[in-house]
Amino acid sequence: MVLGSKAANLTYPKSIYLSTSPFGFFYIEGSLAFPFSRWTEWDDQWMAGLFGLSWEKKEKPPGLNGEEAWMEYIDRVEGYLKKEIAVQTFWNWTPKSEEEHQDKIVTPAGDRAFWWEGMTPKTRPDTHSFVIVGLDRTNDLVRVNMPIAGWFGVEKYRVMKLSYLKKRIAPLRGDLKYKTIAYVPTGIPAKNESEIKQLVAERIFKKIQGDPAAFGNERNQRYLYGSKALEALKGDLNVSTFSQILDTRSRRQGFTPLEILVVMKLGFYQMQFITAQAAEYLEEQRMMPEWEWLSRLHLLYYELYISSLKLVDQTRTTADKAKYLEGIKPVLQEMQSTLDATVAHMKKYPTPQFLSQGK
Repeated sequence: MVLGSKAANLTYPKSIYLSTSPFGFFYIEGSLAFPFSRWTEWDDQWMAGLFGLSWEKKEKPPGLNGEEAWMEYIDRVEGYLKKEIAVQTFWNWTPKSEEEHQDKIVTPAGDRAFWWEGMTPKTRPDTHSFVIVGLDRTNDLVRVNMPIAGWFGVEKYRVMKLSYLKKRIAPLRGDLKYKTIAYVPTGIPAKNESEIKQLVAERIFKKIQGDPAAFGNERNQRYLYGSKALEALKGDLNVSTFSQILDTRSRRQGFTPLEILVVMKLGFYQMQFITAQAAEYLEEQRMMPEWEWLSRLHLLYYELYISSLKLVDQTRTTADKAKYLEGIKPVLQEMQSTLDATVAHMKKYPTPQFLSQGK
């Protein structure tokens, strides 16, 4: 919604497609670690350029804390709103106190946060981004937009007490507390539809091929991309390697095997979700060869998500390590087979005619 407020006719599925995030995969070999989001800041910055906008991320000034930090934040938000610029920001999504345990996590709105189940409060992000679209400081009110919830028909706009928002922001970790993101007009015209279509197609090919430049300059140098990343993950799913990684990360980082695998599950959940959303846009545009390819990629990621759910369940229910490793072996082999199919599928992406002809 924050970009859509400045870019006409930008639906949620279209924005995911234009970001090209569903077409890339990145991974650090030997980690079993997945970023919490597969949609990066680099994707946001790239999309802003398509529409002649500047992507602005601001945080509280160093040394500013307490009430002074809150006031600077609200002044900053109000400044954007006065220029008719919606503001993306973050709050704490802490479960209800009576649901504060690993097996069932419920948000303050009463929704089951299944993607965090299995993680302890210490390791959960408990963070959600949303958009501020209106502010009335005199009456202690703020109007917000919840983009994904709105897309599913749960809610779209909501008015709440500004003092309530303050309480929900207070528990956030330092790098997220009082952070704002805005798309600011630059005076540069947006690119036309033909230009956007070609630029997006070129970037999709770079991501599929694993070109690091298409994934952004903030990526860790240890990351692998595209088919190399998928093949590295496949290697880490050999039973002995898999077990060694879990043991090493548990010993060095303090994560339990369950917490590590819940994050893996979340990574595959996000990939199957964003591929499905982008495929919906392709179907609407009657881009059928691309739609079919992305829909099949969605199904492959969904298979990996199902397999990762099996791993999480086995990890929850089997305490004996030997029995556990024996029990997960067929699941890991199932995932390796799916990853082989995913690598093979990546090579079949249909080349749009206008791109193959260099138009």
